[in-house]
Amino acid sequence: MAPPSRNARIIVTVTGSDHSGIVAAVTNLLASVNANIEDISQTIVSELFTMIMIVNIGSANFEDLKSGLDAVGASQGVRITAQHEDIFRYMHRV
Repeated sequence: MAPPSRNARIIVTVTGSDHSGIVAAVTNLLASVNANIEDISQTIVSELFTMIMIVNIGSANFEDLKSGLDAVGASQGVRITAQHEDIFRYMHRV
């Protein structure tokens, strides 16, 4: 797959058992690569945490960021997925 463009947007989803620090861990990583969260939604249902974000990663390397998110997910005990926006939209079209 071609590398993302300078204004590449990705979709980040986070799911798992709710506990403090999840949002901070994810957003700190994103801030460290100067990514911009353009939209965010989170909810907790029966102690299960879910969050979805649309993130502009600018010139950050997608594969490196994905590896970082995997590491954050492992340390937080949650599942984090990241996909290019175009792929996400294609997979979820009606």
